[in-house]
Amino acid sequence: MKNKVEPSLLHIFNQLPGCWGCKDKDSVFVYANSEYGNIIGVDHHLDCIGRTDFDMPSPTVECAEAFQEQDNLVVTTGKRMRVLDIHPYSDGSWRAHLFTKTPWKNDENEIVGTIFSGVELKDTAVLEVGHWICRAAGIDPKEQASFNLDLNHNAINLNTRESEVLFLLLYGKKPQYIAKVLGVSVKTVENYVIRLREKFNARSKNELIDIALDFGFGSHIPESMLKRQLSVILKE
Repeated sequence: MKNKVEPSLLHIFNQLPGCWGCKDKDSVFVYANSEYGNIIGVDHHLDCIGRTDFDMPSPTVECAEAFQEQDNLVVTTGKRMRVLDIHPYSDGSWRAHLFTKTPWKNDENEIVGTIFSGVELKDTAVLEVGHWICRAAGIDPKEQASFNLDLNHNAINLNTRESEVLFLLLYGKKPQYIAKVLGVSVKTVENYVIRLREKFNARSKNELIDIALDFGFGSHIPESMLKRQLSVILKE
């Protein structure tokens, strides 16, 4: 194949975290790293080469047409794209990734395909960034904006329903909405909030949210919430 990834660079690139690879203009894989190969279900990540998204041994084939439409848009516009992907993968587990798709250019600056890279959202500070920016904004300019918190959120064990309620609370959802999503009564949701406050030793719901974000729960997405495949282009 004319457009190939330089072998000398692969040793370095394959040490980078996350899923990444590249495709030609026809959305045929030219390369995919081992992490991507593992989740997509091929025996070896190099087995991705020459395949399309329709040929992968993974439930993600359900969204293959959307993937190829995204690739084509990147190639034709020459602009990068951010995509939220939520899918079950070859091992049956659901994962949420944030993928970036970028035009792949050759030495003549011609677009020859797309480069994709993705990170699983459980490994990113989904809400913590905003939380700590807000916290830092309230610090006196004379103080050092540094926090050394000896906190271990693993010490707080939540069951599935508690995790779901906390997740929705952190995203600002009201008890009525949470009750509708989870198929329970508002009173049941309120009881779960009380239990969460007890577990986090919080005096109010607002304090519960702050402590949960301090403990890193803003990066925790309950697997039970991942039930429907999505591939959504996000606005820059």
